[in-house]
Amino acid sequence: PGALSMFDLATGQKESINIEWSLTLENWGDKSCAQPDKALFSPHGIDLITRTDGAIQVLAVNHGGRESVEFFNLVAANNTWQLEWRGCALPPEDPFINDVAALNDGGFLVTHMWNKTQAFEAVVAQLLAGSKVGWVWEWHPESGVEKIPGSVEQMPNGIAVSKDNLTVYINIYMGNKTIKLDRKSGELLGEFEVQQPDNITLDSEGQLWVASHKHNPILQDCNDVEKGPCLLPFEIVKADAETMEAQVILSHHGEPMGYPTVALHHGDHIYMGSAHGDRIAKFKLDVEAATEK
Repeated sequence: PGALSMFDLATGQKESINIEWSLTLENWGDKSCAQPDKALFSPHGIDLITRTDGAIQVLAVNHGGRESVEFFNLVAANNTWQLEWRGCALPPEDPFINDVAALNDGGFLVTHMWNKTQAFEAVVAQLLAGSKVGWVWEWHPESGVEKIPGSVEQMPNGIAVSKDNLTVYINIYMGNKTIKLDRKSGELLGEFEVQQPDNITLDSEGQLWVASHKHNPILQDCNDVEKGPCLLPFEIVKADAETMEAQVILSHHGEPMGYPTVALHHGDHIYMGSAHGDRIAKFKLDVEAATEK
């Protein structure tokens, strides 16, 4: 089990956030999707969007007892913030989902890495052989789920969508690339090479930010790290969402953190979440140097 929390950029403090699990307002999800076991709630990929009615929606991939996408409404309450559960949706078949991107019409995109009940050794063999065992699901309140054309790949991981929802950016972890697809047709609009890209974010300036893992994903892991950070090497890659021209902004190995799962650009910093560890980290950007590159 895990939890959702908030990080205050002004104070540098992590804050817990309460979840109100009783559904008293509109259900934003699939009406047949039952409330999760809140004691098992285990959030993974998240996304935040302002809905057309002004409500702030948070989506969270949940691995707690099932593979689901949970809907929450972020609201101000008693001089703080809290989340109100507003429904859920269950991807079909045998999903092992990872990251989610909200759509403007109330739907979402979610990456399916591989079939969850399949033996991991068999999955590894398939991935090393170049088999395309994952894809992206698209869900809408009225029409349900369908597979995004062109998205069948070697372990789709992080996902982001353009503001107009016409273009999808997907990290293909074992394919060592980030691809750009036309959401409707599945046409490949561009790509760039990047080693083991985990999650991806799109900032307000039209730049993509990718956390790249620089270790052997089969032979190296963090299973022995029970406290503190896992220090596997990484890079943070920045790319133009239009041209897909990419550059390495940060290459790091060692303290204070390794193995980041995501890079989020805000102001003159990037904030990095950890795939395994007890912390997030921030890095101040050299704006002039990045421009010259």
